[in-house]
Amino acid sequence: MQSDTTRAKWGTLISCSLSCFIGWLDFAIVNTALPAIAKDLSASLIQLQWVINAFILALAVTIVTLGRISDLYGRRLVNIIGVSLFGLSSLCAGLAASPEWLVFFRMLQGVANAAIIPSAMALIFHAFPANERGKAIGIWSAFVSLGMALGPVVGGIFVSALSWRWIFYINVPISLISVIVSLLFARESRSEEGSRRIDWKGVCLMTMGLVFLVGGLMHAPDWGWENIKTWGSLGVAVIALLWFYRSEIKSTSPTIPFALFANRGFLYSTMVIVCLMFVFTAAIFLMPQYLMNIRHEEPYIAGLMLLPITVCIALFSPFVGRMVDKFSVKILMLIGLILYLGSTVMQIGFAIATSPYFILLSFALMGLGFAFARNSGTTKALASAPHHLAGTAAGVLWTAQNTGGALSIAITVTLFRTIYESTSTPASFLVGYHSAMWLLSAVILATILILLFAFKK
Repeated sequence: MQSDTTRAKWGTLISCSLSCFIGWLDFAIVNTALPAIAKDLSASLIQLQWVINAFILALAVTIVTLGRISDLYGRRLVNIIGVSLFGLSSLCAGLAASPEWLVFFRMLQGVANAAIIPSAMALIFHAFPANERGKAIGIWSAFVSLGMALGPVVGGIFVSALSWRWIFYINVPISLISVIVSLLFARESRSEEGSRRIDWKGVCLMTMGLVFLVGGLMHAPDWGWENIKTWGSLGVAVIALLWFYRSEIKSTSPTIPFALFANRGFLYSTMVIVCLMFVFTAAIFLMPQYLMNIRHEEPYIAGLMLLPITVCIALFSPFVGRMVDKFSVKILMLIGLILYLGSTVMQIGFAIATSPYFILLSFALMGLGFAFARNSGTTKALASAPHHLAGTAAGVLWTAQNTGGALSIAITVTLFRTIYESTSTPASFLVGYHSAMWLLSAVILATILILLFAFKK
């Protein structure tokens, strides 16, 4: 009996770690392949924006609901379905013959990842006794960090040696192994507490609001700011999001419990996390473009040059996690944001012949800043939430940070695209890149000032 329990818990950990590993690998790997995708599929910059944003938006608007569905109908079942869909959609993404099909399958990947993340965490929590959960989460975190760290390098190698399509094919065998291990060893678990109702109205309104908001902002340069389609899209977004808010505050089982934001600790920590993802998502989109299109680096070299970001995140995240218990969370978040600001300010100075050491230092500062601010901010946000809403708070945090990432692609990359596509020259690329980094720097600086003067402890 003891042997069966041991096999079940470690099998669950391996399966869930692999499933989350491919999710983070996929997030980090795609950006390195964007120039190759653009060339092979004749994809425009707006289509490349959707390649990234379809994944992020789908993840943002479905993660809370799919987490609740896994609680109700079985976490192992939802996890297996999510991993299977991720593997299948990855295969289809690799086979995509047009940018439109690639965007569609990236959306399916986002939905699949939204099913994987909350169910995997709940399965690990349920499989291990309280005195072993810290070790289990540490192992899971190592897998996640490894996926993020390997992404740029693996992406660069695949694009250089094989094809960009292999960045998606690699997910298929790992997904298959995860499903087999889960079927053999993991035990089903469900929640017997909380509401059995799913707020489908809220899900639909939030999805409509975010899709029209992001879509309107991204397509505004093509449609024109005076065009009825631009303002019609943004108008629908405002109406849907206001309706969503009014519906949620009255709902007995809201998708986003806005009462959580009444807690100042949760509010300002979430603000920091949103800032981090707003900056990171746009930067990680633009950096490979600069390295390959302006400096003409080979994809595998670009992947290696991006490595300081993910390596610093992976190496320093556990270190910061231990510091949270000893130092002020506010100070740690400020340190992270200041390092982050240093990175974006340095990138304002990027030119065609900028020293590689200067570039690598700026990338390392971004990774360090992310590790400091995200880990301390996440810890503060979850610690500030009521105990019975811990799972919900985690889902809200994921939704908020992915919404920040989606808006960043819509706003920052659209700003870059508007400037760059005016002449499509290296000079206009750099002006657009610098403008994007000025915007990201302003967002970070505003967050620092709010944290300093409005967040007391």
